[in-house]
Amino acid sequence: MTAIATGAGAFRLEEIPPRRYAHVSGGRPEQALEGRVDESAKTPVRPALGLASISLAFGGVAALREIDLEVAQGEILAVIGPNGAGKSSLLNIVSGIYRLDRGEVRFGENSFREVPTSKLAGLGVARTFQNLALFKGLSVFDNVPMGLAHRVRAGFLQQIVGSLLGRRIEAENRAAAEEVIGFLHLTEVRDRLTGTLPYGLQKRVELARALVARPKLLLLDEPFAGVTLTEKRELSQHVRNARDSFGAAIVLIEHDIGVVMGLSDRVAVLDYGRKIADGTPDQVRADAAVIDAYLGVAHEDDKELI
Repeated sequence: MTAIATGAGAFRLEEIPPRRYAHVSGGRPEQALEGRVDESAKTPVRPALGLASISLAFGGVAALREIDLEVAQGEILAVIGPNGAGKSSLLNIVSGIYRLDRGEVRFGENSFREVPTSKLAGLGVARTFQNLALFKGLSVFDNVPMGLAHRVRAGFLQQIVGSLLGRRIEAENRAAAEEVIGFLHLTEVRDRLTGTLPYGLQKRVELARALVARPKLLLLDEPFAGVTLTEKRELSQHVRNARDSFGAAIVLIEHDIGVVMGLSDRVAVLDYGRKIADGTPDQVRADAAVIDAYLGVAHEDDKELI
């Protein structure tokens, strides 16, 4: 048994099933890096997300310092680190909630100095939040299409009078919602009020709302927080299936190291706003800087985190 000891205790790494790599467009996820040439098309494959020299400070206190990071198409990248390391700040920059001080954010071919929140869905980016942002007085089925609000192109008056365009968009959205509800095994609760569901199922509903638009990049902010071990296993498989079925790149912030090591293709580690490690789970597990950040002491001879 291998575990990482933190202030919250030890996390068993074997509790989550081992990750399996899917054959997605462009090859195995860990091979789809910027500059790699697709042998069939002979064209460079752009990463789904690229961060170049990202820096952010609050009142003179640096939250992020010169972060460079790429996420390949079809890759699951976990971002981990102690509390206050800058994980949520990084996700807030990518989703346009925070405005970076220096650097650049790239979504495929699109580069931004300031990420436009109003255009994220159109760029193929979806996100879940630490605190559920569901409409608990609505049914599961009524919550899920909220992830497709950006598709409503008909004017408000046209929607009211029931224009053909408005009805067509509504029908498409409902069909997409039904599909993702089935994909995440939520059919039995589709008509239940979301607020009456167990917390683990509510987490799955939020994932459904993020996936309904088939995003190219999915940002998951502590999706496993507060759920049981069984629910973690189920949700881990749903996240893996989403990558395998849709080819979405996934950025995952998570404190449960067992989940991280079992689910991720790659792990980036932040500490005091700096990236101190970036590699496969096995590489990160054996990195002395990571051991020092989590345990507070250096372990130069350690071959794994204990």
